[in-house]
Amino acid sequence: MRIAAAVLAGAVLALLASFGVVRVVTTSEKDPVAKPLYNYGTR
Repeated sequence: MRIAAAVLAGAVLALLASFGVVRVVTTSEKDPVAKPLYNYGTR
């Protein structure tokens, strides 16, 4: 019975951890800036 409870608790913790990591990664991404590359620098 203890093993089943430990497996269930581990699965829940792994699910919550992966969900949290995915959420942090997706909220930290910003839209890429689309700037034209022509007239870049001085010639």
